[in-house]
Amino acid sequence: MKRHFSETKPEMMDQPDADPEILEDDLRNLRIINRCFGGLSALRNAVVPIAMRAEPGKTISILDLATGSGDQPVSIVKTFRRLGKGVRITAVDRNEIMLNAARGHASGFPEIQFERGDILNLQYGRESFDIVSCSLAIHHLSRSNGVKLLHEMNRICRLGFVVNDLSRSYIGAAVAWVYTRLTTTNPMTRYDSVASVLRAFRKEELAEMAVEAGVQPVRIFTAPLFRLVVVKEK
Repeated sequence: MKRHFSETKPEMMDQPDADPEILEDDLRNLRIINRCFGGLSALRNAVVPIAMRAEPGKTISILDLATGSGDQPVSIVKTFRRLGKGVRITAVDRNEIMLNAARGHASGFPEIQFERGDILNLQYGRESFDIVSCSLAIHHLSRSNGVKLLHEMNRICRLGFVVNDLSRSYIGAAVAWVYTRLTTTNPMTRYDSVASVLRAFRKEELAEMAVEAGVQPVRIFTAPLFRLVVVKEK
């Protein structure tokens, strides 16, 4: 199945003139989708084993790229609290509307701080965070920029990185179409949910990109539902 990607036709949430109210409602919808369709659990299940390799008592530093609505870092903090392990998360996004929504969602979680930044122009030094994570963002990028992102994530992390994204398939796109038509009238959620699946990479493509980025060996595995996870452990 060919990847349906065009840099000249971005998803609705990526358009500079995106309606703020529609975008904020879309972010609320995406929190539900992440919770119910495995996005949060896929990230947690990949990050926790890497964190457990750190020395006892260490506060784990995590850089969360393209944080969106902030539900992923909140989920990680909740998990670390249950485990009795300290964590400090820097959550980055280039969209100020998303950052404001994320700050509101993460109220009560002082472990998380938010910064505005471009994931393709990261200014962090080598091995400046224990773990770098990126959820549901690499499918927004061209293949070459996806390779660049993998390379940068590897440069910045000390223990490892996790990419949590979708797996491209017609079945996944059909499920997204049906689910969004049954649950929302938001045009952004309806369009982007299907487009995201069709723009996503396949397992073999991500493996090739990891080689090009010089970050091998990595583990790439599927997770429910229609998820692909890339894990690099140093």
